[in-house]
Amino acid sequence: MDIQRADRLLRRFGGFKYPLEYPTSGSVVKTPEMMKMSVGIEPLAAMVLLELEKAPETTAGGLLLPEEAREKMNVGRVLSVGPDAEHVAEGDRVIYRNYAGTTIEWLGIEYLLIKEEDLQAKVTN
Repeated sequence: MDIQRADRLLRRFGGFKYPLEYPTSGSVVKTPEMMKMSVGIEPLAAMVLLELEKAPETTAGGLLLPEEAREKMNVGRVLSVGPDAEHVAEGDRVIYRNYAGTTIEWLGIEYLLIKEEDLQAKVTN
C-alpha cells in the first residue's frame, strides 16, 4: 500500500491529521533542551527530575509478561537538574531509592522529582 492511499484511509476513519511523511513527535529525536521545554517542570535547589523507565513487557525469549509479573524498576533518565545538584547531569541514567521523591504523571508520562541525595548510582551502559 502506498503512503497516499494509507493516508486517505486513515483520514477517512479518523486517523492521522497530517500526511504520513510529516515528522511526528514519536519520530523526532528529542534533545535535553527540548525535553526540558516540553515537560515544563524546572527543579529547584538540589532536586532532580527523572523520567521513569518501565519494566520490559516481554521476557528474553519473547513471552509477554502481565502487568502484575513485571518488577518495578528503580531506574530513570535525568531530564533536568536544579542549580545546586553537583553529581548528575541531564541525560544521565540513574538508580534511585525506593519510596523516595514525588511521582508526577504529566501528559501520560511518569516523572519523579527527587532529591539528589536519594540517587544511589549512575548506570553507565
